[in-house]
Amino acid sequence: MSRDLPSDVHAVLTQLAEEGETAISGAEFDTARQTVATAETVSRNKLPECELRSQLLHGCEQVHTALDTGHPDAAAEYLRAMNRRLAAVDDGTISE
Repeated sequence: MSRDLPSDVHAVLTQLAEEGETAISGAEFDTARQTVATAETVSRNKLPECELRSQLLHGCEQVHTALDTGHPDAAAEYLRAMNRRLAAVDDGTISE
């Protein structure tokens, strides 16, 4: 079964992942943490229980862990993976 992914939610999550990656590349780790925390909140509140939601929440958790343990390159890679996953959402539908 699939549900529509609202375009505004998709756009916000994509923007947040991009902003988080930009913040990490600029060594603005507190900004990256805040951006990822916002992405986590949006994912929890705006996405239904589905694989995409689980993957994004996992990615957010891993970004926080990577930043907290001094691995910004790993954090940036998780954000890139989240962006790829969001880009792979075909025609605005998500699988449950």
